[in-house]
Amino acid sequence: MASANIKVRVFRFDPSVDKQPRYEDYQVPFQAGMSAMDALDYIYQNLDSTLAYYDHAGCALGICGRCTGRINGKPGLLCQTIIAGDVTLEPLSAAVVLKDLVVKTGQ
Repeated sequence: MASANIKVRVFRFDPSVDKQPRYEDYQVPFQAGMSAMDALDYIYQNLDSTLAYYDHAGCALGICGRCTGRINGKPGLLCQTIIAGDVTLEPLSAAVVLKDLVVKTGQ
């Protein structure tokens, strides 16, 4: 049985190249219980390897907090937030974006 796709809208911005931020939409196969991070992993591994985000090879437990972002406009951990349908993923603050969902921290 084929799974339904959801639309994942992702904030994209590379200050070294782009003049303005933009959003890109991706169609991702939906699986019950998938996190926002799972959707980003699918996009990176199957659709667009230029996407920049904090991947969790060692955490994915909500401990490190590096993947904090906005999910449908609300702050949360991308690795711990279960998505149930179309979703928009953004950095916590567009003012400190290094690239896409990766932000400068510690200042």
